[in-house]
Amino acid sequence: MKSFLPNDIKDENRKIIFDIVMQNPELAKVEIAEKTAMSFVTVSKIINFFEEIGLLTATGESREGSGGLGRKRTVYRFNENSYVTVGIQIIGNRITALLINLYSKIIDSYSIETDIPFYSDQFISIFEDMISGMKNVAKKTNSVVLGIGIGVDGAINTRKKTIRMRVQDNKEQDYNYELIIENLINRVELPIFLENDVNASTVAEFRNLENSGEMLSDLVHIAVGDGIGGGLIINKELHRGFNASAGELEYMCFDPEYRRTPSSVGWLESKLGIQHLLSSYDLGSESDIAACADYVGKHLALAIVNIISMLDIEQIIISGKTAALFPERILERTRYFVGQYVEWTPTITYSNSQHSAAVGAAVLSLQHEMIKVISG
Repeated sequence: MKSFLPNDIKDENRKIIFDIVMQNPELAKVEIAEKTAMSFVTVSKIINFFEEIGLLTATGESREGSGGLGRKRTVYRFNENSYVTVGIQIIGNRITALLINLYSKIIDSYSIETDIPFYSDQFISIFEDMISGMKNVAKKTNSVVLGIGIGVDGAINTRKKTIRMRVQDNKEQDYNYELIIENLINRVELPIFLENDVNASTVAEFRNLENSGEMLSDLVHIAVGDGIGGGLIINKELHRGFNASAGELEYMCFDPEYRRTPSSVGWLESKLGIQHLLSSYDLGSESDIAACADYVGKHLALAIVNIISMLDIEQIIISGKTAALFPERILERTRYFVGQYVEWTPTITYSNSQHSAAVGAAVLSLQHEMIKVISG
């Protein structure tokens, strides 16, 4: 059995109360004690600490005790802009930066289009300007910027410390991401959390569902457009896999004769990539639209069935340029073919959320850095 030092227990208790107040925005100390089974004294100490660091404040409201009896209880909630993070998504030649608060609300946003790639030394000055602007906005809201999350459209390998990005002629190249991130940190003096854009988007989609009252623990997000990728949340945690390559759906293959070459994309991407569809179907023709929706639905259903037959996940979200061609038709055909292939009936929905990779990257950065804050 693992032994815990007193500081370990203190930090864990602080994290538990942080999560409780995040899920229940207005609570009294005694209500927190009831929800956590901690003593009132322990809860009071933690709440007082959260007040000292500006994280939590009394709302100025109070309510009666249970059944309307007893002393009035002071109610607490987070200062939602007290601690913030910057989320950046880099997809194609468009870069979007968002300043995000504790509740994933957008305080400010900024976008730019550039041909300068993420791995280029020239990107550093663009990045520095964006972060400088976000820091200035944070000052006006009396917010502490904790860190930066970056969601980028590249395959990250945490064992090799590389990010694989698409270059010219549909080819891919690996870059050392530690060196890239180190150079950026040195310029902005903030911790940086790097994540694949689809994984980051998946975190944002999960947070959106949580905020809308959905009681989820698992989620699959499939983004299909210029490429195809997936994000997977299991037991409320982003699952990255051994090489952080979980969700690389482009390599799913249902053709035993297929052979990949250095200049080719994966089998499923070759079938569902938007350029392939636009070159194969006349989307001004009603019959071709119907055929395209049928084709996309079949292939998405194959991917979904192979995921849920292994993991038994109920909630599936589809997004991206391909799905956006005609979302309702593609959803209907996907659901139909899933029903043809298996007996399960997962919930399959479409999302056109804007800037979800930036939001998710900011959330991941916040989760990582808030642990340090509440640990004191």
